[in-house]
Amino acid sequence: MSALRRLWSGATALAERPLGAVVLVVAALAVFAIQSTGWPTAPGRDLESYVAVYVDFWHTDAVFPAEMLSRTPVAPLVVGGILDLGSPLVVELFAALLFAGTVLLHANTARLFGSGPAVVVAAALILYPGYGVVFHELASEIVFAAGFAVWTVVVVRASLSPSVWRFAAAGAATALIALTRPANQAFLVVAVLPLALAAPWRARAARTAAMAGVAVAMLGAWAATNLWRYDDFAVTRGSEANLPLFRAFVVDHIVEPDNGPASRELAAAVEQDLLTNEPYRAYGIGLDTFFSRGSPRLHEDLISLSDRRWGWDSDYAILGRVGREAVRTHPGTYAGHVAGELWEELSKPLFAGRKEAAPQTAPGAIVPAAAVTARGRALPQPTEGEVVPSEYQSAQISTPDGSIREVWTSPTEHHIEFDDPAKRARWIANDRRAAELFAAFPDRWWSPWLGLQMDRSSKLYPPLWIWLLAGAIGVALRRPRRWWATVAPAAGALVMLLGTVMTVWAEPAYAVPVAPAFILFAAVGLLGDRSARSAGATSVTSTPSTSALRTSR
Repeated sequence: MSALRRLWSGATALAERPLGAVVLVVAALAVFAIQSTGWPTAPGRDLESYVAVYVDFWHTDAVFPAEMLSRTPVAPLVVGGILDLGSPLVVELFAALLFAGTVLLHANTARLFGSGPAVVVAAALILYPGYGVVFHELASEIVFAAGFAVWTVVVVRASLSPSVWRFAAAGAATALIALTRPANQAFLVVAVLPLALAAPWRARAARTAAMAGVAVAMLGAWAATNLWRYDDFAVTRGSEANLPLFRAFVVDHIVEPDNGPASRELAAAVEQDLLTNEPYRAYGIGLDTFFSRGSPRLHEDLISLSDRRWGWDSDYAILGRVGREAVRTHPGTYAGHVAGELWEELSKPLFAGRKEAAPQTAPGAIVPAAAVTARGRALPQPTEGEVVPSEYQSAQISTPDGSIREVWTSPTEHHIEFDDPAKRARWIANDRRAAELFAAFPDRWWSPWLGLQMDRSSKLYPPLWIWLLAGAIGVALRRPRRWWATVAPAAGALVMLLGTVMTVWAEPAYAVPVAPAFILFAAVGLLGDRSARSAGATSVTSTPSTSALRTSR
């Protein structure tokens, strides 16, 4: 026990010195190198769509405007820019430095509350296998995780030492993570934070206006850019088609024609304009099957159907009403599933799941294909549990004028046709360019065994709800100084996760980038300084000596 006490004393003392930052970065890089032996840096979730946006980002007349409007710009520009350098070494070095820098930022934020929280946050993130997975998969999550570290330190410092300028910076940081991926617009709720901090109401109003004003101005500037480039004033397009429709249709299966007038109108459109076309016609998909087996492919067709039937400018208003009708008709089902999946976000570990490449089939070998019989004919079995092999028309190729279409020549064969040959030529060039970018990923030896063991170790790591519970208990029993400054990052993360599972299914990759907020809350609750002379007090000036959540008189 004395050895552990000496180790703890040494670690907390080191956290107070500049050398501590150097040691932390070296340790993080060493852990990342070990992880890289079992998890080489690889494409992450939805990277193909981010690369596609990057490749066509520099044209004001994008080939697929719907694809460009489905993403915000920060993640595509960062991951695409790194891949554009064309070196596997650069890709892995970028990921390693981003991991070390992100851990350092979170540890420095925790140090505002004492050396103990700083040591806990640093160790917890370095030893968190799921956090390592995020930085070994190039996608929006790695950019978001780094951006969230910046956002957290800016918001915490603004809370501890409030001023108009600090909250203006917090507004800018909020806009940047909102522009990293669409779901992060939920962090805008933190703009009410200045209203909760003790100050004259005039000061509270000025700080709130600064934070909200800067954030809205930056997001409005991006929406205006989309208006200029794609004739659509929106940060991202399609919110009405996704929240809550995607979850109601694809996950909960509560969208039914009898839910209301909008649902009946949609059912008529599906029956007239979708089920009469391939592949639905050949596979014998009826209206009951379409709605009871709602899936991502069928949802894609609802989006493109809306553009064709009600026009691009309708902005999926009918689909939004259909989703809300489903929730009103089945509120218990929707709310229960959302609550259950929010729990999953806070309890499930994130795995890399890397596997060795499957052996190649010998040339000339015959591989039997699964088949399904529909209307008396044998057809290939659709993949991924879907009822059709592909959507009738991908939502990503939808255009305001319908100048790009998917043409079906058989129940399984289809191709894209363009009215403008120049657009087709650029589409082919973009695909070729995207393939070149993917070639920048490292192709080297790695240990599947080590990767598997690290994945298994993820099950031993405390789930996020444990950190939240520990923090709440620590705050209730110890009342550490200025613990309230850690509430905004944790609350913003919870709101983002709630908004996410209200739209789609639970996915641990959504939660892990914001895990440091819950770890910070726990570390401060359990170990935060209680004395007036603390590391945070010396690091941040003009901090109230009493709770800033107390209402001023």
